[in-house]
Amino acid sequence: MRFPLPSAAVLALCFGVLSSGALPVSQANAERPDVTRIVAAENVWGDIAAQIGGPKVVVGSILSSPDIDPHLFEPSPATAREVEKADLVILNGAGFDSWMDRMAHSRPTIRVASIAGWRDGENPHFWFDPVVVDRVARDIAHQLRLDTGSSSGLASFESDLARLQTRIVRLRQRIRETPIAATEPLSGRLTDELGLVTENSAFQLAVMNDVEPGPAVVAQFENDLKSGRIKLLIYNRQTATPSASRLLEVAKEAGVPCMALTETLPPGLRWQDWMTQILDGIESHLLKSDQH
Repeated sequence: MRFPLPSAAVLALCFGVLSSGALPVSQANAERPDVTRIVAAENVWGDIAAQIGGPKVVVGSILSSPDIDPHLFEPSPATAREVEKADLVILNGAGFDSWMDRMAHSRPTIRVASIAGWRDGENPHFWFDPVVVDRVARDIAHQLRLDTGSSSGLASFESDLARLQTRIVRLRQRIRETPIAATEPLSGRLTDELGLVTENSAFQLAVMNDVEPGPAVVAQFENDLKSGRIKLLIYNRQTATPSASRLLEVAKEAGVPCMALTETLPPGLRWQDWMTQILDGIESHLLKSDQH
């Protein structure tokens, strides 16, 4: 099972709508009639909204700390009041932030899961999918009534996104079909785009559903690591389970590179910078010895 923080610590770290969000907020800007107030459940969507909207928006993000397990978050009444003031709410959906679904029912809302065409059981980490991110960016521009052909924010973002997609295509040619593993399906949408073969899906599914994987599943995972078959282990730094911690130990003993990720955008980074760092890490781990 996941290990929750004490509720007071969660509130101290998480509550920062309009203060620790994707864009610094001034009271003067927030009260301007021509500015759209956006509240995003996750800072990754808040960051993208801030880039698209530019000076036309004031953006706050509820989950903005990489030290918190998003699945365990419970909003405070103060957070609910900030959502109620929003002109536009952005939430991930797919069961990832059900608490925001409950608060945003009366507000104009962008639900990323709907844009992605998500179905029950599929990976809900949509921000690791550049195609979905592009659709969300365009929907944000549409909701803000920005001309998608002339919006400088959208144009700049999509230019960066195009460069990122070109890199993914080129990197895929060098690393595709390489077997990797992950303690949960965090970056699965991105590693699938890279053509990587992710093993031990039963373990990931159990963790995603907050169930401790069975002994046979764990044993198979450990054997794959010890045999050297797995070339990279990706794990979520924001969650800690006994089985995942054990796998990290096994991987390190077997000399398998381990790469930490978070579910929330790290402080000080834009989405495209974050994805670039992740691609840098994957490329470095899998091509450091020119294996391919």
